[in-house]
Amino acid sequence: MRPGRRVDIVPLAEQLLVEIARSLGRPGLTLDPEALSVLKAARWPGNIRELRNTLERAAILADGPTIGTSEIRLDEVRPSTPEGSLVDMEKRAIAAALEASGGNRKRAAARLGIGVRTLYEKLKRYGLS
Repeated sequence: MRPGRRVDIVPLAEQLLVEIARSLGRPGLTLDPEALSVLKAARWPGNIRELRNTLERAAILADGPTIGTSEIRLDEVRPSTPEGSLVDMEKRAIAAALEASGGNRKRAAARLGIGVRTLYEKLKRYGLS
């Protein structure tokens, strides 16, 4: 997004969150006003993909229906290489879902919107067992 287009962040973030919430099976997720302010003030050199990644991580970390500033982790979204970014992001998302679910793999898989078998395969592949 161009620097002059910061006003577009709010409606774009809200639309992306609707899509993300649907894919995670968590309809009704919203961003609190402070979280929206953080997103609006941030620089987005990675454009929409970076915003989407930030929102996906926040949605996974959120315990309730509202995403606050504590779930918006801008410093963890900017990987150095595109190839490594997806794997790193997936590892972090899995770890966050496991932490949020108290280590319960069935609940973690549900939070991630994947099957338990898929979660087990990813844990094995990434050495996160």
